[in-house]
Amino acid sequence: MNGAITSGHGSGGRLTQQLTRQILEHFQIQAQVQAQGGGTRSAKNDLTSLPETPNADERSDSQEFFQSQEFFQMEDCAFIGGDMAISMDGFTVFPPDFPGGDIGKLAVCGSANDLAVRGVEPLFLTLSLIIEEGLDLAVLDRYMESAARTAREGRIALVAGDTKVVPHGAADKLFLTTCALGKRISHQVLQTSNLREGDVLILSTSPGRHGAALAAARFGLEAPNLVSDCALLWPALKPLLDFLELRCMRDCTRGGLGTVLCEWAEASSLGIEIVETEISSNREVESVCDILGLDSLYLASEGCALAAVAPERSEECLRVLRRNPLCRDASIIGRVVAGHPGMVGMRTRIGGLRYVDMPAGEILPRIC
Repeated sequence: MNGAITSGHGSGGRLTQQLTRQILEHFQIQAQVQAQGGGTRSAKNDLTSLPETPNADERSDSQEFFQSQEFFQMEDCAFIGGDMAISMDGFTVFPPDFPGGDIGKLAVCGSANDLAVRGVEPLFLTLSLIIEEGLDLAVLDRYMESAARTAREGRIALVAGDTKVVPHGAADKLFLTTCALGKRISHQVLQTSNLREGDVLILSTSPGRHGAALAAARFGLEAPNLVSDCALLWPALKPLLDFLELRCMRDCTRGGLGTVLCEWAEASSLGIEIVETEISSNREVESVCDILGLDSLYLASEGCALAAVAPERSEECLRVLRRNPLCRDASIIGRVVAGHPGMVGMRTRIGGLRYVDMPAGEILPRIC
């Protein structure tokens, strides 16, 4: 890798995708070397996440995974050993307290939701803390109670953790990293490669509330009714798993709805068309976007999911989703199409077709 890391590399958009692929290439090379019995580490790096001395079967499994379609699609979580799945996420959100949540609640929801959208029930959680020297213990207690309360609500057990304290100025008060582990409940593995022409796209609620709430808090904007949508998605999404026609789901976090749509189109080599007027909008979100020059299509959501389902069951799926209070504003926003493969188009309010591209730079840093 050349150059230096920029804030755009953390945007969740194009630069993040490129950086992630560059990092994962090291592990792919390492797996190939191990599978060939040619040593325990890649000649290009010293990353050691894989076993030092895998047996023949383990080497074969590693090589198969790193060459698989799933590896390059970079789904929200990875399946390990059959139906068990794992997800990991770091949280540096600023400010750590925001309308509708805080860094503790966000850290549990973020990792658990990455499992939920793949049809996996979150069961276990690990939590790592990087604490800056000088942080008030009462503040830390409050964030940990928030995380614990959220885990209790989701019946997720904390099973391991780690704590590090760094000198004042080496971090910004508190960074959290969570790893969630769960078991697949869905009839099939939900993944982008399941997408088919004609599939219907259902959005669970209005997009961008988390990003807009963070922006309003950060820039001191008056938005008394605007709160983050930060929430556990499993209770809302679990009933959809009864539908065999459910193709895939994704939570619209960094990069927002627009980035998820682009990733699906590119990974499936199919086109996607959405209708602007069918996307539920939030007046406060749009006001914040108007003031700051943001686009709600790319603002982060932490309790909003996109689902793709076969057309013959889409209306029934929508009704089921709307039964959950989090998803009362759920709507069908578009379809998967054969035209313009790998690209996303949006029918605008005035009848035009807008090209929806993946953001290249940072829109609003430190939102998760």
